[in-house]
Amino acid sequence: MSSVQDELKKILAAIDERDQKNFAARVDLKNLMDIGYDEATDVLANNCAKFHELYPKDLFFKFGARILRFYNDRFRSVHLGLINKVIAAYFDGTFKDAKNFHETPIKFLAAELNRLLAALHAEFGEEKIFGDKATLAVKMIGDDSSYGQMIGTLNFVLEFDRRGDEWRLFKIKNVEELVPPILDIAERFWPASWDLGIKL
Repeated sequence: MSSVQDELKKILAAIDERDQKNFAARVDLKNLMDIGYDEATDVLANNCAKFHELYPKDLFFKFGARILRFYNDRFRSVHLGLINKVIAAYFDGTFKDAKNFHETPIKFLAAELNRLLAALHAEFGEEKIFGDKATLAVKMIGDDSSYGQMIGTLNFVLEFDRRGDEWRLFKIKNVEELVPPILDIAERFWPASWDLGIKL
């Protein structure tokens, strides 16, 4: 049986080579996104007042946790659909035709994703196996480019399910820990004007 680290190396290789077939075989993307979205919404809502103090110009946090939850629930399929479209544009290579955000927002974001991925490398940490589940600590580290410096270092704990003789990436286990630094990156990176370029 392959190790969890071996499986993650194959996933990272599939991402690097834009091999969607191998990526889909090793990543339960729907589950990863569904759980991640719901858990991130909980973290954002539970810390809404704190995030409003940190980012007072962001209207997302202005109206409180109840409205934030309502909004994320109302637009859940739209948000996840956008992420799926960006991922698809990355894998099929159409991001190479990106013009600017307002003309081709999905392709533009996929091109940004491509640049971001090129600026990162992974360092593997502790691996734990619990029967048919396993976790792996992974440190994603940015290089000296502007994209790498923007990310800095993010510490992921990934959970895998055993599928026969292989492991499949199932969820991000430490969403609560990751939301604050990723939110801070988004607040610095995502211009408010971009919101007008995506048709919800």
